[in-house]
Amino acid sequence: MKLQSTLFIICIFILFVSGFSQNYVDLAKVSHTQIPNAGFENSDALSTPITQSKILTSIPIKISDSLAFLTGVDYELHNLKLFPISDPVNLSVITAKLGFNFQHNSRLSATYLLLPKLATDFGHLKSSFQIGAIALFKYKLNDQTKLVFGDYVNKEFFGILNVPILGVYHKSKNKKTEIDIKFPIIGYGDYKIHKNLRIGADFLMIVRTFDLAKTDVNDFYVHAASNEVAAYLQFDLFKESLVIKAKAVYSMFDYGVYGDNDGTPFGMLGWYPGDERIRLNSEYEGTLGFKVSAIYRFQLD
Repeated sequence: MKLQSTLFIICIFILFVSGFSQNYVDLAKVSHTQIPNAGFENSDALSTPITQSKILTSIPIKISDSLAFLTGVDYELHNLKLFPISDPVNLSVITAKLGFNFQHNSRLSATYLLLPKLATDFGHLKSSFQIGAIALFKYKLNDQTKLVFGDYVNKEFFGILNVPILGVYHKSKNKKTEIDIKFPIIGYGDYKIHKNLRIGADFLMIVRTFDLAKTDVNDFYVHAASNEVAAYLQFDLFKESLVIKAKAVYSMFDYGVYGDNDGTPFGMLGWYPGDERIRLNSEYEGTLGFKVSAIYRFQLD
């Protein structure tokens, strides 16, 4: 079995090299965010620590010169108090990634992913299923720059979430400056100040909803907004196959609690038309924290 596993991994790496035009493939990413004291609005001296731990994996497998199958599994764990005086809860989301990357022509490529997920406190799984999808297109302007555009849709517990995506990827000819923005979801920009050291800044804005399924809260759900901006140091180790980032984060995390039947039909870019939901807990105040992440990156050149 050990030999078979080794041969399988070698075959996967060969498919990576022969099937993709970018300079690397990120196989796995692990991150941990720690917010020591996130205050509750209108609740003086009451706060909660918030932690977010994530494991993200991706496996592309070549089918033809222009087509690759994409798969992987992502896991997130959020730990915090939902009310000023309550026990902390664990909110988890497990997402399967199933789709394709297609090279339409020499300039245009696209990624199409189906994203089924379970998002819950794992009291039970009956009502925790969600389904989403993303289509992301990259148009090559030149060897240094690509335009990025697409759309993300997910059936959240409040209703349909739709997020149009517009961005750019650029890497300078000397490879010192790198910018990758997929607004409004994620983006970063950094500059190499040493052979193995970069400085940069990034942002992350993600909406999640979690079914509360345990006996005492099974009629409610959580609408989470994981919004953050950060400055970071990036360490590129082992010929850039291991990337480690240490970040100072300003978090604008928020976890609203709503009744199961309290929804809004549509959400986009933080805008929820006709939203008349009644929030059952206090909003969270923005505060400072830290984040560390590690990426296992397979270099193609």
